[in-house]
Amino acid sequence: MLKEIKDFVIRVTTSRFFILSVVFLVLFSILIHRLFVLQIVDGKEHLENFEYKSLKDLDIKSTRGNIYDKNGKLLAYNRLAYQVVYDSSTSFRNRVIEKYGTLSANEMTEKINYETNLTFYNLIKMLEKNGDQIISDFPIVIGNDGKLQFSTDSTSTIKRFKYQVFGIDATKDPSEYKDYEKAQMDFDAEQVFEYLRHGTGSSSKKFKKYDISDEYSTEDALKIMTIRYNISLNAYSQYKTTAIASDISEESVAKIKENPDVYYGIDVEADSLRQYNDSKYFAHIIGYTGKISEEQVDELNEGKAEDDKTRYDSNDIVGKAGIEATMEEYLQGVKGHREVFVNNLGQILEETSRTEPEAGNDVYLSIDADLQKYSYDTLEQNIANILVEHLTTGTSTGTTKNRLVPIYQAYFALIDNNVVDHNHFSAKDATSTEQGIYNKMVSYRPTLISNLQSKLHNSTTPSNSLSDEDKEYMSFIYDLLINDKVLIKSNIDSSDSVASAYADGKISLGEFLNYAIQKSWIDVSKLDISSDFYDLDTIYNELINYIGTKLEDNTDFEKLIYKYLIKNGTISGREVCLTLYDQGVLNKKKDDDYEKLKNGYMSSYTFMYNKIKNLEITPAQLALDPYSGTVIITDVDTGKVLTAVSYPSYDNNKMANHVDSSYFQKINTDKSSPMLFRATQSRSAPGSTFKPLMAIAGLEEGVISDGTAIFCNRVFDKIVPSPTCLGYHGNEVVRTAIRDSCNVFFYEIGYRLGLVNGRYSSETGLEKIKKYAHMFGLDETSGIELNEYSPQVSTEDAVRSSIGQGTNNYTPSQIARYVTTIANRGTTYNLSLLDKVKNQDGKTIKKFKPDVLHKLDVKESTWNAVADGMYLVVNGGHSASLTANFKNAKLDVSGKTGTAQEDKRRADHALFMSYSPSKDPEISVTVVVQNGYTSANAAKIASDIYKYYFKTDTVDNVE
Repeated sequence: MLKEIKDFVIRVTTSRFFILSVVFLVLFSILIHRLFVLQIVDGKEHLENFEYKSLKDLDIKSTRGNIYDKNGKLLAYNRLAYQVVYDSSTSFRNRVIEKYGTLSANEMTEKINYETNLTFYNLIKMLEKNGDQIISDFPIVIGNDGKLQFSTDSTSTIKRFKYQVFGIDATKDPSEYKDYEKAQMDFDAEQVFEYLRHGTGSSSKKFKKYDISDEYSTEDALKIMTIRYNISLNAYSQYKTTAIASDISEESVAKIKENPDVYYGIDVEADSLRQYNDSKYFAHIIGYTGKISEEQVDELNEGKAEDDKTRYDSNDIVGKAGIEATMEEYLQGVKGHREVFVNNLGQILEETSRTEPEAGNDVYLSIDADLQKYSYDTLEQNIANILVEHLTTGTSTGTTKNRLVPIYQAYFALIDNNVVDHNHFSAKDATSTEQGIYNKMVSYRPTLISNLQSKLHNSTTPSNSLSDEDKEYMSFIYDLLINDKVLIKSNIDSSDSVASAYADGKISLGEFLNYAIQKSWIDVSKLDISSDFYDLDTIYNELINYIGTKLEDNTDFEKLIYKYLIKNGTISGREVCLTLYDQGVLNKKKDDDYEKLKNGYMSSYTFMYNKIKNLEITPAQLALDPYSGTVIITDVDTGKVLTAVSYPSYDNNKMANHVDSSYFQKINTDKSSPMLFRATQSRSAPGSTFKPLMAIAGLEEGVISDGTAIFCNRVFDKIVPSPTCLGYHGNEVVRTAIRDSCNVFFYEIGYRLGLVNGRYSSETGLEKIKKYAHMFGLDETSGIELNEYSPQVSTEDAVRSSIGQGTNNYTPSQIARYVTTIANRGTTYNLSLLDKVKNQDGKTIKKFKPDVLHKLDVKESTWNAVADGMYLVVNGGHSASLTANFKNAKLDVSGKTGTAQEDKRRADHALFMSYSPSKDPEISVTVVVQNGYTSANAAKIASDIYKYYFKTDTVDNVE
């Protein structure tokens, strides 16, 4: 037995397996020992020395190219500035542990929010003390009524914002939303704000989101929220900083640098900001830059490879409007790159490689900056002159032919268009004048609301028979119910006889609302009805109570009350005008009129007249007709645009880089619509400016000759109803018909163009008109490299269409191309704002040559006849005031006037298209003044511009 055991041991110990096993055992023991030393004995030391590394590719921003006018005057450029940034790798958790020690999870979250909010609050207050502001591009703002609202009406923008706020997958089908997600996507601005502030409306009661204390005001909470939301957008890129404020003062820079503990995680960086010179003159043309949207990322990257150096990402700044957007690919430049190692906290450890960025190219416009500025200024001054000419001390708005502007409307416009802030009338620091105005409104409001409720209960007076004041109040109530979705607009049957009767003003609002309840057009759930059983009278009574409650706290309704208290003299014009000084719109220390107005030595009418005349209060601020207009000047030999003015304008510096939400909201609610580029985004009937085209059509189609005489006895009786002319002109030939703007002559052309075998066909006439409109480019956009409304060539009534009526509808830019074609006798250009592009070495890399759309085959005799007629318009004495403006300045101008009525309650639009010199034209000038009364007013503006352009001795000085 022992021998067998001995033999077994010998066999095992002498086998190869045993030797290998021993070797493996020894090696395994060594490994275990080493692991023990590394993890247990020296573990703490290694952990402290360990550093995770990850390779990242970072962008280096390129410098955007400049924009110049045709003469090399700088319009848009980049300037260095300081911006406040937050280091996304900052850990407030460490700060909390240092200050408070070990905490539970809930306590830790609470303290992190507390410290974060306090840090940003301190930063905000310091910046504001030094005259700086945080970047306020958050989609929620405080409205003029003091309530929270979204800063945009764009449904898609608001939806994307909610996706980010609530963490909802944008690609998720709404049918797959959980119940709380469905509710969140329907949140209004107030509810989104409360969600971010306290977590209200989340799926968890414990969730506090930013947990911004109620000790902070709504305004301050919104600012803190703005910073924290922007930081959250970079949550997954912690090696990137988040901009908090830009273009800050030296004082703010010093405060941040000297107090790193107070402004924890906050630093200052040098930054490049887009700057625009003389912004109001060029804002519509140049546009502005801003952070790229998701749609723009997709659009600008379309067709580009993943490794393309010109690809965009979500942090890029790009052109958002105007030439900045149109010429994005030239202006942007190429980003540089650097490869860096970052640690697990996202902090940069070292740079391994670097590629420098390439600066963008410079764009040169065809615009003459000095001419643009003069044209804008003279347009504004002339509009102001027209406005004051129609101011009246009475309350009548005049007749259809001669509209007046009652002075009370000018006083009210100061409140209505937020020149003065009526919400400040009740502020703690309101002046006695402001308080007096507010108290008069507050005293009258309960009586007014009670009267309106009584009328809704008892009055059957049809809407059309109400006073203007009551009409406006009842209309306000109707809109209030629609906007609050108490009256469900989509449920209202427009074909219903009662609904139609109310729409036509044949029944009262009270009668309509009673009927709406019966038809279930009222959402009863919005009313305070406690019982489950109620009759129609109960519902109606609660609806009236709802209306009364809503009117008590509605700032727009307050404005309406102010309007009629001003109109009836309860609130004086003097009181309203003094608030201009109280709120700093005008400077009482520098303005001699203040004491005169305050002490009764100057009437409020004279005060407003002078302020408007001197542009201390502008037509745009009042938004009373007229308050807008356009001037377009072209080089008739190239189609290049020398001037494209749209009044009023805005400050694109406040839109560039990071949008100022409060400014954006202000101009979006401005009744003068300053962001609208009226040169390409406003349309009107061309009026009598269409007559030269009809003259060409008639002559070229052979329905008239140069000497054809047509008798005008004011009525054109070949069609019924019979259109009329403004005068009895007798025999007219084409030249005199253009001069006299004789409607009957051009009615006859339209009629003859429609004759087929002796029978009149309006359709045939319209086809002929369309043919010639096409020749002059009036059936497509003008070519200007900005967004433009499409034109409308008339599709009804060839006779009336022949004088620019029917459904003819064109932008000023389209009329400018048309008159440019007349001036150069037959070359229809695509108009252009662009001259050339140069690289950073000064080499021209692209030249924008004249772009010919059509070359017209028109007889020389036809051009001569039309040119003679247009020369007579300006020089023939038909309009003494119009002729005097040009002759006194020794100007050689040909042109055509036009007026267009859009609304019988408002003044006509005024148009004048022209060119000069008459024999060998150099430029064309097109002027459109919306609601400018008469075409002579538009011609006066053109004459001022020609004086400036040709440097005549009679040029007006416009400052």
